[in-house]
Amino acid sequence: MRRRYSFYVFGDLCTRCKGRLWCGLSKCPILESVKNYIPRIKIFSSSIFGVSPPSIFVGHCGYPNVFAGPLIGEDERKMFTSTAELYGKSLEEILGRTSVLIRTARRINIKKMRGKMIETSQEIAMSEKSVDTEVLVDKVYQVPQIDQFFHPTGPRIEPRRIDIVDNPTIPRKVDMVVDEKLKAERALRELYRYGYNVDYLQRLLSSGVLGRDRKLVPTRWSITAVDDTLSRAILERVKYMQEMSEILYFFNSFMGNEFHILLLPGSWEYEMIESWMRGSLYSPSSVVIGEDYEPFNGRKDYASNITGAYYAARLGVAEYLNRIGRQARVIVYREITSEYKIPLGVWVIRETVRKAFKSSPTKFDSIDEAVNYVKAKTRVKEWASKSRIIYMLKHQKRIEDFML
Repeated sequence: MRRRYSFYVFGDLCTRCKGRLWCGLSKCPILESVKNYIPRIKIFSSSIFGVSPPSIFVGHCGYPNVFAGPLIGEDERKMFTSTAELYGKSLEEILGRTSVLIRTARRINIKKMRGKMIETSQEIAMSEKSVDTEVLVDKVYQVPQIDQFFHPTGPRIEPRRIDIVDNPTIPRKVDMVVDEKLKAERALRELYRYGYNVDYLQRLLSSGVLGRDRKLVPTRWSITAVDDTLSRAILERVKYMQEMSEILYFFNSFMGNEFHILLLPGSWEYEMIESWMRGSLYSPSSVVIGEDYEPFNGRKDYASNITGAYYAARLGVAEYLNRIGRQARVIVYREITSEYKIPLGVWVIRETVRKAFKSSPTKFDSIDEAVNYVKAKTRVKEWASKSRIIYMLKHQKRIEDFML
């Protein structure tokens, strides 16, 4: 008899793990269970004619031999070129638009960058607009696909052949950057400066067209790498800007994620705290609080407590500070409620934080006043006691404190 597991057995480990399989199982039982909420489309034909949004997906299981290929949709009316287009939509509409995407995937070594499959995937990834695509189907796996960093998709197929029917629209600037073989980090900074959106840059990096030593990059890694690279580039400028002189508070919520953002006077520091409420996706039975922090000079290790959300939120913060020409100490507190049942990808964090800064802030005269105000709006009151920035502001003396 096949053994069945319940995620309740693992308790708080699930919240810290977030689908990274620290429990030792081959599949995350939580992520497997939420697939039942995703609309299912059936594939019976031996060939599919549709459009690629354009987008591709590169898996991480079995690295360096991973499943990779473009996403194909048969209904062009539901296609989207950027996850920013999904912000503000209902859960039903988001799942309706993502579940129709068919994930084509064959096992590929990340360093073997030759062959028809790779070339086709790269052309699709580089195209600014959707391209008509024909796929000859070898095998079909009807179950929807879930990844905590990427939006959900429909079934996965193993293609026998993929052909692009029309001509991809590849921007001249992208063509130049790819041909010049700039280092991946420099290429990302350059293209972002020219106005290309985060999703586009993520799929360029995933498809292996950037850098000198070119290879496929698993999608979940490329998403975090782009958020990290772009925010660090912006912060290099922000750290030379004038320090903020007042305390500002911003708030925004979306899909059961509530963001409380405090900008405090001082040189750059950044901290993200998150509380998983009882009944939320990864915390069925208790409240779990996590925290990650970086000082003025940044951090060298991965933010393993908050994971990709840390970098997605930091990009939104960095963009805002650059826009207003100020640096600040920043605390982002995220409260994940029981409404958050299905992982939609870290784009939810990035876009919700970005939109928070579109609203008018609330201003305070003191840190105590600001913290008490936020506490009155949150379910978990002890989040402030987990904050390193708040602790240091209250207990750590500065040089100017000793000046007459």
